[in-house]
Amino acid sequence: MEEGERHTDTSDTANFTQEDGPSSKNVPRGMESTRYSRRKQITAAFCATLTCILNGCVIGFTGPALPSLFKNESSTIYSSPLRINLQQASWITSILSIGCFMGCLIAGPVMEKMGRKKTLVWGSCVTYIIGFAAIFLAPDTIVIYIGRFLNGLAYGVVLSAVSVYIVEIATTDMRGFLGCFVQFQGSFGVLLTFCLGAVCNWWQLALAHFLAAVCILPALWIIPESPRWLIMRGNEWQGEVALKWLRGRNPQSLDSEIEQIKREIAIRKRERISINLLMRPETAKPFLVSMMMMLFLQLSGFNVIVFYCETIFRVAGSSLNPSIASMVVGAVLLGSCFVSLAVVSKLPRKLMLVVSMLGMAVCQFVLGGCLHMNTYPIQLNNSQNQNSSADTALMNSLDKSTDPAANNPLGFLPVLAVVGFLFMGNVGYGTLIWVVTAELLPPKVRSVANSVIICFAFVTGFIVAKTFVDLAANIGFDGTIFLYGGISVLGAFMTLIFVPETRNKSLEEIQMHFRPARTKVPLDEPNRMQPLDTVS
Repeated sequence: MEEGERHTDTSDTANFTQEDGPSSKNVPRGMESTRYSRRKQITAAFCATLTCILNGCVIGFTGPALPSLFKNESSTIYSSPLRINLQQASWITSILSIGCFMGCLIAGPVMEKMGRKKTLVWGSCVTYIIGFAAIFLAPDTIVIYIGRFLNGLAYGVVLSAVSVYIVEIATTDMRGFLGCFVQFQGSFGVLLTFCLGAVCNWWQLALAHFLAAVCILPALWIIPESPRWLIMRGNEWQGEVALKWLRGRNPQSLDSEIEQIKREIAIRKRERISINLLMRPETAKPFLVSMMMMLFLQLSGFNVIVFYCETIFRVAGSSLNPSIASMVVGAVLLGSCFVSLAVVSKLPRKLMLVVSMLGMAVCQFVLGGCLHMNTYPIQLNNSQNQNSSADTALMNSLDKSTDPAANNPLGFLPVLAVVGFLFMGNVGYGTLIWVVTAELLPPKVRSVANSVIICFAFVTGFIVAKTFVDLAANIGFDGTIFLYGGISVLGAFMTLIFVPETRNKSLEEIQMHFRPARTKVPLDEPNRMQPLDTVS
């Protein structure tokens, strides 16, 4: 969401400075960041986004945890037996999205009441600690469900609060750089979880996450509260203290920024942004295109592959140890963050989106082929119902995982396919969807539209994660991956048809693309510009 806010605070177009390089051309004079300020902003953003490591932990948890829970020797911390089936696994995986949805809904009111810093401390980190403790101490699957729901609740709060905090503490020239911390820390959390999962069972992994959350908590106390929130609540003196921590002791610059914050707060209070604005023709079209992109990203199974990563490797007959293969996947996810930063500003957005989807589809078809070759004999010889076939395929694969390469000369292909799929997805669609959405939506409605899109993403994410095992039971693991691949191909063609190119285009040019023909006006006639096109 930090991308979504990037254009909303740059209405003062006078007095720009070029001394900090190309990115500084949008920085009002007196607001540019000094070396001291950059160091402080990086410190604050880094500490705040440490909570995003926990986001990656809960996303990656089911990868190594589910195979541990499937095994016959699985037990709780109390040494009582606990073994789950595929339906229970689907609830452990998917209930995270329901918690995320609820977390996003409550994050706004909580942030306004408690502030950004306290929301990160109590609403996210402490909630994570309680959730991980519940999973660690769980005597049965019901308590694991509760812990995963609390994890999801904290995830939703973090996603909302961290983005707002970064936008409000950062100078304009630093906002894009600091926003990258969210994705980087999350990917590191996934890698950390896959590495720990190689040596820990499910409850030991939850304990490791619990300890990580406890260690992160002190880091949140050293960062300042958002100066904007303090001034909005009438605590101007405390807001100035927070700004001094972030910017240094330049009285003239501090006074100028405080006055600018006051003006922006006054403007926001006068504005009435309604969801009805999304129904206007000039906003409905880009909004629906953004929703379509999010729908295809979710239906492509991107998150499902991460959730069931190690299980898929076992069923597909990977020649590489599934735990090691998962660590490779985590490393690729982390590395893809750097690649996306390097290419996002150099290549056409639309080309990257289409190539990303087609690349994901190719990798899914290869993975589906691997799954078909490895599970078809099991299903052919099974006389029970289809649901039992899916369970039998999984249990059989777990039993023979001690020598996975014995009868599979192409066992390297599943790893290659999953790595390629996640790399293509993370570099392209997974990252660019937020950039393109921010560019497509008019500034006036960007905040409310982003909220709706994020909630929609979590609802569809729940549906996709929950139905994965149902699809696997009815059409097989291979058929399910083939289905996701087909959806990815459809998504590539829909993107090619409906998503406009946004790179190197102004907001006015992008918005004119969606206007009805009769309302399109030349860009040199600003007096005829539509109200929603102006930046408040």
